[in-house]
Amino acid sequence: AQAVPNQGVWDMRGKQFYQGIEIRVWAIACFAPQRTVREDALRTFTSQLQKISNDAGMPIMGQPCFCKYATGPDQVEPMFRYLKNTYGGLQLIVVVLPGKTPVYAEVKRVGDICFGLATQCVQAKNVNKTTPQTLSNLCLKINVKLGGVNSILLPDMRPLVFSEPIIFLGADVTHPPAGDTL
Repeated sequence: AQAVPNQGVWDMRGKQFYQGIEIRVWAIACFAPQRTVREDALRTFTSQLQKISNDAGMPIMGQPCFCKYATGPDQVEPMFRYLKNTYGGLQLIVVVLPGKTPVYAEVKRVGDICFGLATQCVQAKNVNKTTPQTLSNLCLKINVKLGGVNSILLPDMRPLVFSEPIIFLGADVTHPPAGDTL
């Protein structure tokens, strides 16, 4: 199915990835307190993520092989080591975060650098209150991280600039607000 941006937004509803990855072995690590993200919220999030991912052509099979609560950044490395050593073929760890926390940087350091594990962080508020748009955005990120191809530009729509090898570079610049002295 073709997707066309509308007012700068890609709406992937009803569309499938060009090449979706099948996820068979995955885990959830919740670093938000259990009182703020309850088990039933994790279950609901899981089933809704699976529905959206299946619709997008990136099936997430079965239940996560592991779903545990944890607290600080010091628990990331031992947990990831356990997961890597225990679950052969682990493809993805979904990490629930309570907001801005040093756990995020540690998850990326340990996952990317130490163990080569794909991680996808999601804020607790987006687990407790899911929206199809947020889940679809998560799927876009997960599919690419696991080697899938979300979309391609159809050959008959490619400008002449694509007739030879080309590289596009982009920059994302954040400016401080007016009056900021830092």
